[in-house]
Amino acid sequence: MGKVVISLDAELGWGFHDREVPESLLRNTRENWLHLRDLFDAYEVPATWAVTGHLFLDSCPRCHRDHPAGERCCQHAVGNLEANDVWCANELVDEIANAAVDHEIGGHGFTHVHLEHERMTDEFAAREIENCTRAAARQGYDLSSFVFPVNRVRRRDLLAEHGFECYRGVNRLLEERGTIGRQLTKVSSAVVGKPTPPIVEPHVDKYGLVNVPASIYLFNFGQEYEKPFAALGKDPVLRQVKAGIDEVAETDGVLHLWLHPHNLRTPAHHRRLRSIVRHIDRRRESSDLRVDTMSGIADDVQRAERSRPARAKSL
Repeated sequence: MGKVVISLDAELGWGFHDREVPESLLRNTRENWLHLRDLFDAYEVPATWAVTGHLFLDSCPRCHRDHPAGERCCQHAVGNLEANDVWCANELVDEIANAAVDHEIGGHGFTHVHLEHERMTDEFAAREIENCTRAAARQGYDLSSFVFPVNRVRRRDLLAEHGFECYRGVNRLLEERGTIGRQLTKVSSAVVGKPTPPIVEPHVDKYGLVNVPASIYLFNFGQEYEKPFAALGKDPVLRQVKAGIDEVAETDGVLHLWLHPHNLRTPAHHRRLRSIVRHIDRRRESSDLRVDTMSGIADDVQRAERSRPARAKSL
C-alpha cells in the first residue's frame, strides 16, 4: 500500500526571523492557511502542520534578547501587518486542528532558529525544543512530529528527550549534488519529465526516532524558472508530482510532499496545489493509495519494528 504525506512549514514571520521580514510575502499567508484547510477538507486529505512554537501564543510581552540570530522582538509590526498577525497565531492553529479532516499539529522549533547556527549553544537549542512543546501543551497539543527549520537535521537527541516520535528527513540524493546540481536537476527534470520524486522508505534512526524523508518541495522553482515554463503553459513541478503519485500508488513506499503556506503567491500556485490534491484523490479511488500524516507513518514503522523479533522467534 503506497502512501502520500503532505507536511507544511507553518511559520508566518518566524520563517524570516534572521532577515528583513517581507510584508508582501506574508500579506496573504494567514488566509492561505484557511484556503489550504478548505482544500484539504474538500478532498479529505489530512496533513502534518509543523507549527513554529511561538505561534501557539496569543501574545508575547518580551524581546528575545539572547537569540542566536540577535535580538528578536515579536512586538514589532511589519509594514501594515500588526505584530500579532506575524508572530502569534493560536487561533489560527485552532482553526486547522478543528477542521473536518483530522490534521496533525507538529513542531517546528520555537522561534525557527536554525539549530546549526554558529552562535547556537546546547542550552539554547534545548530551550528551543522545550519551549515549543510547552507552548503547544498549554494550548492542548501533544506534539509527535518535528520539522527542522530550513531542513537542517541536527540535535535529534533533543527531540527524543522531549517526546517527539518522528521528523522530516532530507532528500540525500539532491543534498549530495549541491546547489548547482540541484538547479540543473530541477531544470532537466522539468524539460524531460524525469526523474519522478524519490519514493522514500521511513526508518528508525539511532535515537529511536522515525525519519520520514522528504521527496519533493512543491515550490522548488524560483520565479526565474517558473516564468519561462508558464509562458509555455506548463507546470514542471505538477508533472513531476503527478508522476510520483502514480508511481507510489503501485508500491509500498512513501511520497512525502512539503510546502509553506506563504508559497501560495499567485493563482498558478493555487492551481498547482489543487491539481495535486485532486490527483491524489483520483488515484486513491482507483488504487490502494493512502494519505497519512507523519505520525501515522511513524506508527506504522514502529509497529513493523516491534513485530520483527516476534517473527524471528516464531521461525
